Amino acid sequence: MENNPFGLLAFLHWNHDWNKFHFPPHLLKKAVEQIRDLGVGLLRMDILWSDVYAGPHQTNFSRYDDLITLIRSHDIQILGLLHYNKSHSNAQGENWNHPPDSFEEFAGYVADTVAHFKGQVDHWEIWNEPNHPVYWSGPKDRLKTYSELLRLSYQAAKSANSNAFVLNGGLAQPVVEDTRNLYENGAKDFMDALSIHPFMDPLSPSPQKEFDETIRAVENIMSTYGDSKKKIWITEMGCPGVPIEKTAANWFQGHGLSEGQQAAWLEKQFGFLKNHPSIEKMFWAFYRDTGDIIKEGADDLGLVRFDFTPKPAFQAFKNLIARSHKSIC
Repeated sequence: MENNPFGLLAFLHWNHDWNKFHFPPHLLKKAVEQIRDLGVGLLRMDILWSDVYAGPHQTNFSRYDDLITLIRSHDIQILGLLHYNKSHSNAQGENWNHPPDSFEEFAGYVADTVAHFKGQVDHWEIWNEPNHPVYWSGPKDRLKTYSELLRLSYQAAKSANSNAFVLNGGLAQPVVEDTRNLYENGAKDFMDALSIHPFMDPLSPSPQKEFDETIRAVENIMSTYGDSKKKIWITEMGCPGVPIEKTAANWFQGHGLSEGQQAAWLEKQFGFLKNHPSIEKMFWAFYRDTGDIIKEGADDLGLVRFDFTPKPAFQAFKNLIARSHKSIC
């Protein structure tokens, strides 16, 4: 895994009413085998606080034990995503994206989870896009509140497993501005790599220039704070690939793309990696189309369609990983 820079975001824990039971148990083995076939090094997957919360200072991991055992039995490593409120996993719930009332209690959930899965999961990310209002409904205070949650969570994770590798929650746009805010709030010592989500419009006139400028600006901030040796992980990147029989809907970066354009963009953006040795991992989002859960073009971000048939991007990704392995060997 250390030499494999390729990751994948998959919602294999999605077995709730709000996601229409996207991955019921009978589909998981098929999904994990297909993901193994890709050859990715890490699978990014939530372990939601609301799924394991069993009462004050109590956790129950039965919902995840078999799933994580299945993934690891196929030689796939996991980046565990720890987040959201204990009261709701429902995306329509009132409190699901609100920061916890007790940061100490959240840190207890982090410690319990990291300890429970020690040896199976050693890579952890604390919250998802804490600078995005969809995923963080707490104070808009330039990440000051989140940085305190990260500090306590980092310390909890390390106390539970000294070998735990801890990331900040991947930063959405504005990536550069909020990287600076994270460092200004003292987060440098509470993340082992910097996680960002620099989504881009593949139809932009100069996407590589925009990507290069973003990464260089982030690197400059890290250097300013004496953190230039730390690596960058892009824990989400991607674009839609809309099946020909479906009308393309706009996504959060602009116009929807065809499946062929998606495959071409995947190869192009992973190609940007060679210009930036500071980037250690890049995760494609998503593994599987989400049907109509998101209700916009992002429903088609998958490498495979909703029915699990591979898109051209699936084979493009598989070929890219295979070529990378050959060059390493």
